[in-house]
Amino acid sequence: MQTSSSHNLLSLIRGTTNKFPAAGHATCPGRCRCEGDGLLHRVDCSDLGLREIPSNLSVFTSYLDLSMNNLTVMTSGALSNLHFLEELRLAGNDLSFIPRGAFSGLYNLKVLMLQNNQLRSVPAEALTNLHNLQSLRLDANHISGVPPGCFFGLRSLRHLWLDDNALTEVPVKALGELPTLQAMTLALNHIAHIPDHAFSKLGRLVVLHLNNNRIVSMGNSCFHGLHSLETLSEIFLFLRKFLTLISTFQNFWEKFPPFFVYNKNVFLFDRLFYDNPIQSVGRSAFQNLPELRTLSLNGAAELSEFPDLSGTKGLESLTITGARITSLPSSMCEQLPNLQLL
Repeated sequence: MQTSSSHNLLSLIRGTTNKFPAAGHATCPGRCRCEGDGLLHRVDCSDLGLREIPSNLSVFTSYLDLSMNNLTVMTSGALSNLHFLEELRLAGNDLSFIPRGAFSGLYNLKVLMLQNNQLRSVPAEALTNLHNLQSLRLDANHISGVPPGCFFGLRSLRHLWLDDNALTEVPVKALGELPTLQAMTLALNHIAHIPDHAFSKLGRLVVLHLNNNRIVSMGNSCFHGLHSLETLSEIFLFLRKFLTLISTFQNFWEKFPPFFVYNKNVFLFDRLFYDNPIQSVGRSAFQNLPELRTLSLNGAAELSEFPDLSGTKGLESLTITGARITSLPSSMCEQLPNLQLL
């Protein structure tokens, strides 16, 4: 018995075979490299100096690599016949704008790579209703704007790259439209503040990178809702005393909020805030993390009290350097029964 999805696929195949040559007779665009994968085709047109998208692509193309070319514009409907396309690579071109309809007809698109272009904003109109898209790369552009609604309809998106752009704030409203997101990087931007509830709609997010920004402050509830955050490895906070250089160094946090209370499944904390120097850490910041194994606070010049680690019983390695701690709490051994390295 056929399911409705298989019936639709068969109907699509029958419809297309009436209009186009059989897959075995499809021609390969000039200078491109093509290979068959059953009925479908993989087409590699990368690094050929192309200035426009080839017009004689087989309707059965499932993979298309147009990266490292000289594409400056995309016309609406240029790819609309590629109903079986699952992966489209447009990285390393000179695209500054992608119009509405550029990806229309790509019903099965799962991977879209737009990194290393000249985009200054997320191409909202072009992305609308890519219902099956799972991975979207927008890194290494010049994006400063992520308008609300730009991700509307991306109901399957799991991975989002927005790193190495010109963002000055977390795009809270736009991210709220991505409830299925599992991994995201906002690294290498110019973000100065993380507001309260910045990621509250991302309950499935597992990986988050914010390193190499200009973060100065964070709301006390800025990580509320990240119940699934878990894949991180070792903490490098770089707690430094820049009291005499405040006017020069703006990448400088006055307070580290106790956000870990929302993320009790975090087992290793890796470079989430790397290269965002923090002045101090709240004494209760690392409470109630039963899966945390390794904690390293390097150069913690402002730390004068031993951190309260109640509820963090799985800790095996604790490193604190440069601090002004003069005594250890009498309950430390009870709090940290698995500690092997101090």
